[in-house]
Amino acid sequence: MARPSPLEIYTLLDKSNCKDCGRDTCMAFATDILERKVKVQDCTHLMQEPKQAKNREKLITLVTPPQRPVTIGVGERTCVIGGEEILMRHQLTFYNETAIFIEIADDDPDLEETAKYLTDLKVERIGDVLQVNGIALRCVSGEMEQFKLAAKKLSEASSLPIMLTCLNPEILLSAAEEIKTKKPLLYALTKENWEQIGKFAVENSLPVVAVSSNLDELMSLSATLQKLGVKELVLDAGTFFGPGKLAVTYDNIMQLRTAAIDKENKNAGWPVMGVPAAYWSQTKIGDDKELWLAQYQELIMGAIMESIDTNLIVLHTGQKKEEIWALLALMTLRQSVFSDPRVYPAVDPGLYEIGEPNDMSPVFVTSNYRLTKIPVEIDIKGANLNAYLLVVDSEGIGIESAVAGGQFNAGAIAEAVKEFKVFDKVKHRILIIPGMAARLSGALEDEADAFVVVGPRDSSGIGKYVKEQWKPEEFMKQYEDMKE
Repeated sequence: MARPSPLEIYTLLDKSNCKDCGRDTCMAFATDILERKVKVQDCTHLMQEPKQAKNREKLITLVTPPQRPVTIGVGERTCVIGGEEILMRHQLTFYNETAIFIEIADDDPDLEETAKYLTDLKVERIGDVLQVNGIALRCVSGEMEQFKLAAKKLSEASSLPIMLTCLNPEILLSAAEEIKTKKPLLYALTKENWEQIGKFAVENSLPVVAVSSNLDELMSLSATLQKLGVKELVLDAGTFFGPGKLAVTYDNIMQLRTAAIDKENKNAGWPVMGVPAAYWSQTKIGDDKELWLAQYQELIMGAIMESIDTNLIVLHTGQKKEEIWALLALMTLRQSVFSDPRVYPAVDPGLYEIGEPNDMSPVFVTSNYRLTKIPVEIDIKGANLNAYLLVVDSEGIGIESAVAGGQFNAGAIAEAVKEFKVFDKVKHRILIIPGMAARLSGALEDEADAFVVVGPRDSSGIGKYVKEQWKPEEFMKQYEDMKE
């Protein structure tokens, strides 16, 4: 299915330009639908006027991606998985990042404490907040009342979306009944229990996971569940470890994604999940070396799954505070994979105050590439410096490439100095440029009427540089000598 154009979407709107959606025109609304910034439901005319019902249904069909989205949970931490249009990131972009769920056993005495830790866990990196997306409650006790009680405690202790995991349908549904208003994901639906769990899911509008290592059987389950009325479905073809089995896991995921996105197979057109935590049930753990190996193997599988846009993964490692290293690895990789390749990650140009700078504080110069500006700012703060940071518009390109391409040049820096009135803030006329831009120093002195010093190539060296080489009085004397 070809991607619709804004004009195709626009023709199905009422073209009133009412602005009720917050956009100035219906064409702007059509463009934003395509970019997932608004939903069809945000158009009040389309949703409320009976004569628009036909166009509404056409529009929903038109903008629904070949891999349909599934929503888990409620409230601010609601998790949306799937909803992708392309197989490879470079073809367009991935819209919904791989959701990371951490499993907790229903008989864990620290269940509530662990849930609170995972809920509050936030890591700020390069301007983004990295978090886990949900908790998978695993039925280890095998007891209905225990699982139900654990589900209730978990829903009260955490705002994170919940996946209820149990192979006994009676126990699973008893817990689901207890917290159904939280919209949990039900795991697992198989060829043996599909009708019982499927009917409950339909009656309560809950998402379910269909599980089978046989892809034909999985497609049959999907078709049957859709006929039953299930509206939100996740597919799990199994996660296998050992010689040759990793390839099977990888191939199954890719076959499902290819069938959904490239072949538009309606039965495959759902989010795909994997369970790296399965390693712990497929091997024996003895000493510390085997423990580390298990964690490593689990993370390798998680990294592989993230890299091929598996929509949800379940981990065992990461539920303890001392295992934060594991989550950092996967969340950092995920941040990279799910960045938008269509746009440079840029920040606004300007003069930023770091700490409490005075009129003799240093002025550092950098580009407006986000992955340059933010680390520089972090390193200046980390060195406990009071300074100014002049961010120059380099079209969102990093220093080395922007210098080579001409986007970060003496003229652009001088223009930024003038635009943001840098020398009105300080009594000196000293600019510190990155080491990678050293060749601009001579031209910049002429363009900006400033004394230019070359700082370290890497911002991690800023603290040492200022301590050992920042000599404003001496620099200003050299500037005055230069002007004579």
